[in-house]
Amino acid sequence: MKFSRNFSVVIGLLSALGLAVVLWFLNEKSEPKGVDFVQHTYAELYHENSNSSSLDKADEIYSSTLLGLIRKEQQQQIASGEIGKISADPLCNCQDPASVQIVEITPGVSKDGQVTVRVTLLVSGMTEKLRLDLVRETGRWKIDDVTGEQTTSLHNSLIED
Repeated sequence: MKFSRNFSVVIGLLSALGLAVVLWFLNEKSEPKGVDFVQHTYAELYHENSNSSSLDKADEIYSSTLLGLIRKEQQQQIASGEIGKISADPLCNCQDPASVQIVEITPGVSKDGQVTVRVTLLVSGMTEKLRLDLVRETGRWKIDDVTGEQTTSLHNSLIED
């Protein structure tokens, strides 16, 4: 009797563990990862025949906070007639998207609906390394900030006067 009771407990624990692993696996497969969003975005924007910018699809790519700052900056540029703080595509720090080659996109730290993704590009033969901070908004990943070797924080640069 004691053996069968212990055996039943072990089987129950193994079943619970198996169920937990299956549920974890299904969750990993069903919820898109931030790095997948970035890979898709870069593949869509930067290719040999590309002529678009991330700013052309800003509503789909940038968080509501960063999008608001970008739109405000664009309005100020139009009103003044001068080049403002955004003179290049923030996701490649370039003006010619056809010159962009994706070298590496790697996931970083992920917690509480936020993730950091590191991107290495070749832009006209020069290496460009960026850090993208992503947030979940309405069930989708969006870029909340862009930081590069030459640019501190896009978000911070747009709120500075």
